[in-house]
Amino acid sequence: MTMANLEKRHLIDNKNLSGESYFTSILHEAYAYGLLNDSEIENIQLQCIKFLAYKSERYNNGESSSIRVEAAESIMKSNLYTIGLYLKSLPDADCAVSELKIGKIPEMYQKGRVLINGKVHSAKHFYIMAKANKVTTLNYTYNATLDEGIGIFFKAYNPDYAAHEVMASIDYQLCNPVTDLTGVEFVLKYVENLFIENGFCSYFDAEDIHHLLSGYDEGYKDLLINIFEQLVTATLGCTLANRSVLKLDSLKEEIERLQDELAEDDDYLIALKIHKATEKVLQELRITTLSLRRYIENSLLRITSSIVNAVRTNTLGKTFVSPTNPDLKPKIQFLSSAKMDDKDYREFINELLICRYSSDKLALIKEKVKSFGDIEDLLFDARLSEEEITSVLDIFRDVEIAELIRRHPFKSSIQAVDLSETEQTLRLYVKSYIDQLTTERQERIFGLVNHLMVDER
Repeated sequence: MTMANLEKRHLIDNKNLSGESYFTSILHEAYAYGLLNDSEIENIQLQCIKFLAYKSERYNNGESSSIRVEAAESIMKSNLYTIGLYLKSLPDADCAVSELKIGKIPEMYQKGRVLINGKVHSAKHFYIMAKANKVTTLNYTYNATLDEGIGIFFKAYNPDYAAHEVMASIDYQLCNPVTDLTGVEFVLKYVENLFIENGFCSYFDAEDIHHLLSGYDEGYKDLLINIFEQLVTATLGCTLANRSVLKLDSLKEEIERLQDELAEDDDYLIALKIHKATEKVLQELRITTLSLRRYIENSLLRITSSIVNAVRTNTLGKTFVSPTNPDLKPKIQFLSSAKMDDKDYREFINELLICRYSSDKLALIKEKVKSFGDIEDLLFDARLSEEEITSVLDIFRDVEIAELIRRHPFKSSIQAVDLSETEQTLRLYVKSYIDQLTTERQERIFGLVNHLMVDER
């Protein structure tokens, strides 16, 4: 009898159960293994339909009028999500199936609804803590997500009729992404993981973090980059180079030496060295918090894969980056002459728009435009083709092209965010123009980009 029960408990494989749609997946698995028969499935379905009718009536404030199909579908998904949340809280899948056999849908829903309230409360708690140990950084996506994006959830979440939805603007990517969860479960797990990532980042000075990310890309403020992952990777590089991790400082020469050393190892040996380096990092930083230690361990597969790939492609210097202080670089101040007044500029653009031939447009631009600022504006306003923009760029000196790139950067392995369609098009055309230049001129222009000073006027 005991052996039979033991075998039955293992009939349903939890790997086949969906975290997002737990209710429907457990019904499917239970039916497939004969734990629920046709009559029981039909009874559950009828109860769900009756409960949907009840919830729809409440949605309509007691009126019996019909509701849109989309709204009914959303309410049904919300109901099933809430019931699934309760079933998921039971000790195992067998208990969940037993509850489906004898339980009532409205009662299971109410129990799930109580759980949702508790999870919303927990999510608020972790959100407050994540804001309290927030990283001081220029990264836009991180700041926008933590300062405002997550907060939208607590104002817009509708647990009664849209419990399955994530009403938030969450663009910052975690090192360990939250998968197979939705609704409040997703938000709770996200803010919990973000709090843990922030906890690791808090071991380092904000200035050192800024210098490290600047070494990765001076335009990191506009990139979809995970700060925690960059810091963990940097600490591993420091440890492998026998340097202290606290300043996140490893020299280019040491990284080159590491490249040569690790290139002789197989993938397993590299992974073993990284594992040992991780233990040293934890010891040096005196990290004892179990949740943080586990999170770092869970991140190692991703980070180790990146390091191994870098070693094999001889690009370890792009993974173990050397910090850069952008304020110490010699600067070139770019000053543009005064722009046209608004009336003259509008008349010029109108004249440009009615030009039929590209040659006439270019002649008009050379004749009337004397300011870099005006040329930059017309690249957006004059509806020029790529060929015409190329002709305009040919007028520019290297420093002017460098300034255009500084203002509209494209040279990055990660896409910039929140760009208008016109901005995206311009960046694409500028990149195409740069790509056809000689290597020597490209290097000269990008060298200028790194030394241009922002004109604050």
